Amino acid sequence: MKISEAKFLEGFIRMADNGFRLGWHERNGGNLSYRMTSEEVRDVRHEFNGTQAWAEIGGSVPGLAGEYFLATGSGKYFQNIASDPEGNTAILEIDSKGERYRILWGLRDGGRPTSELPSHLMNHAVKKESSDGAHRVI
Repeated sequence: MKISEAKFLEGFIRMADNGFRLGWHERNGGNLSYRMTSEEVRDVRHEFNGTQAWAEIGGSVPGLAGEYFLATGSGKYFQNIASDPEGNTAILEIDSKGERYRILWGLRDGGRPTSELPSHLMNHAVKKESSDGAHRVI
């Protein structure tokens, strides 16, 4: 399956677009992140580009080691996600210690994930533990 055809991306785009249309995310205000399921990762893994260098998260989230996330890009506008998801979002892999990430897909023209990535991931770690993995969106 192509990432551009994946249901998780479709839902992410819908959530971002709804937030923009409702006025919750003006210009580049606001960020979204989604913890992917192992099935979603398996279905699109063939499109990942694992050549990007690892970057420090800016905190440690060992409970998310080896997890994958779809996240908005820093300075990207929610109104542009629907028309160009690969330019405005990224799929990230968290390393085996929960201390670094790398971009596997997206932010096609360069860029970084949301500047709020450390706090998003810390929140994901808490929500994963408190909801037994059920809660996936920050």
